[in-house]
Amino acid sequence: MHPVRHISSYRRHACASLGLALLAVALAGCSSGDTNTHAGSSLLSGTRGGSIAAGQLASAARLARRFAYAYARSIYKRRPPRLPGATAALRRDLSAAASRVPPARRGLHPRALTVTLRPRGSALAGVVEIGDGRSPPFSVGFLVRKQGSRWRGVTISPPS
Repeated sequence: MHPVRHISSYRRHACASLGLALLAVALAGCSSGDTNTHAGSSLLSGTRGGSIAAGQLASAARLARRFAYAYARSIYKRRPPRLPGATAALRRDLSAAASRVPPARRGLHPRALTVTLRPRGSALAGVVEIGDGRSPPFSVGFLVRKQGSRWRGVTISPPS
């Protein structure tokens, strides 16, 4: 039998981000602005001012995943830590939401079960499914958008 190798979560996420970037580059070579009927919602069309360029997709996805995993770990904390790429407005919203966490959940250890990313115009929409081992898993949506030269977490939706 061959020994089973353990792959760290960092390496899995890095490989997933690289795979997503390679897929984006491959898809960019297959698209044509003349025949794209979904240019307004296309991730790589480049024909509308709001689409994400293939070269920027990897950095947007990397930040979105870091944000989602950090958010999931801190969702029950009384004072959430600074999340990667979060805007000041989003930090204020998260601090206000932290005051509404039931006391019984404060001692639990939530984690991200899955993170799904989809293009939405010039932004990247994400959904993180969170589980804590006791409550039923729930999903929280968020949006990552480029502001200036940086990708930033700009909004988050209530758990569903």
